[in-house]
Order: sequence, then structure tokens, then C-alpha cells
Amino acid sequence: MKRAPSQTPSRGIHPVKEHGGAEPGEKLIEECRTTSGDRGSILWLSGWSMPAAVFHNVRRELPDFLHICADYGSAESPGAIADSVRRLALSLRASEPHERAFPAPLLIAGWSLGGLLALRLASEGLADGLVLFGATACFVRRPDEQQSGWAPASVQAMIPALRQDADRVLQQFRRLMFTKEERRYGLDASLPEANGWSVPGLIAGLELLVAEDVRDVLPDIHCPALLIHGTHDKICPYGAALEIQAGVPQAVLVEAAGCGHVPFLQKERQTAETIRSWWNDSPEQQNPASV
Repeated sequence: MKRAPSQTPSRGIHPVKEHGGAEPGEKLIEECRTTSGDRGSILWLSGWSMPAAVFHNVRRELPDFLHICADYGSAESPGAIADSVRRLALSLRASEPHERAFPAPLLIAGWSLGGLLALRLASEGLADGLVLFGATACFVRRPDEQQSGWAPASVQAMIPALRQDADRVLQQFRRLMFTKEERRYGLDASLPEANGWSVPGLIAGLELLVAEDVRDVLPDIHCPALLIHGTHDKICPYGAALEIQAGVPQAVLVEAAGCGHVPFLQKERQTAETIRSWWNDSPEQQNPASV
């Protein structure tokens, strides 16, 4: 991975457990190995149709953080997804130290759909830092913006297809996540099986991807942001990362050359080192009183 040049001048595992008062589709998975949490907490938001297990090996390489994963695969509407992650972030980032469920500072790590959710949360001041993989500020695009996203009709066509044959839709989507070279080396086979998502949850996720657009609030994100993005990403094209970098004042873009939509897969140790190095250099770590 290499840091992309700036585009702007200034600019043992415990079982799954419910977290108090969870709504349908809202659940916390606490991964507590030999972690002290002395560096803070990371809330992980996965991509569309993907289980929290996709981040397992990255989390294992970051034992100095406590890790929490949001599960919204059984949500029944876009609003239910957005509301559930907002409630989780609010509970994790309570203003009073004695009210916090997990240690501060709170980083929010999001991939794809999870990255879109993370950007919205950060714009509301709910993150001390952002880590985004293959993220976008707006998934569906006009014809003249296809270098940064998908046409609305392409996403909307997936909804009736899911109702008819969800397995086929998911297989096609997973194939798009990888480049030909990555598939040739069997990287796609190491992706965890899609599970934990109901068909209504999959449809709700697509509807959120069609509706959500956070481009206007990118300048409101004042925390440090690390973007790790594959240069050959067909799900969220590289242009989407350049757009976020240009809009978020403290964004740093790390280019995953030749990678598709899963730039951290089988690069977990390198990814964790990149996250740790970036966070060590961030203003929040240099000035802890600001957190």
C-alpha cells in the first residue's frame, strides 16, 4: 500500500451477546481476546451482504483496541440500519466517561456500505477517527459520474432479482469484488461465506445505497480519516476515494495498487500496521486532551 498524494492544498473470543435494549437487527459482537483497550475502541461496520467475520484477522492484529461489530443484516428498512448504528455509536461515545460502554477514543471502521454509514456518523460528531475501506460518499451516480459509482437502475434491478434468487445475486456480486488476477490466485475463496443477512435486510441495504448521499457533509467531518482503497475496485471505484479525500479536511488516502473491493483481505497485518501508524501520527493522538 502506498499513500496517495493529496488532492487539495489544505485540505479467547466470547460469544455474541446482545447490547442492552437492542432493536431488531441491532446487535453488538464484542471480541475480547487478550485486549486491554488501552488505545481505545473500534466500531466495525461491514459491507452489504458481508458478515462481521470479514474483519476478524484485521482485528486480531490490533489487540490494543477493544472491537465491537454492528450487525444490521436483519434490518427491514434503510432507516432501521441507519438508526441502529447511530444508537450504537451514541452509546459507545457517551459524553461522560462513567457512561461509556467502551474505552475512548472511538474509531469507526467501515467498508463499502459500512463506510457510507461511518461517514454519516462522523459528520454528526460521533467518531474520533475514521478508517474506511472501499468507501463512497454516494453509491449511485448520474451517467457523467460513472467513474465514481453505479447507475441507479443497476442497483434497483438487484431488488427483484434478490426475491427470485438471492444466492445467484450474491455470487455475482462477490465475483465483482475481485479483479481477474485476485480470482486467479484464489483470493475470492478466502472471503467468508455470506451469512447473517436476510433477504429483507439485503433489500434494505440496497435501498440505503440508492438513497444515501453524504457528499454535502464531508467538510463537517473534523476527525482524522484514513482511506484504504483498491485502484481496481469495481464496486466503489477509486474516484469515490478521491472525492472523499478532497472533501474531508483531515483525510489521508492510501492506495492499494491493483486491488479490487477488498483491499484488506490477506493483507491483514499490513493493514493493521497502516492503521496503527496513521493513528499514532494523528492530531488526536498527539493531543489526547482533544479527544
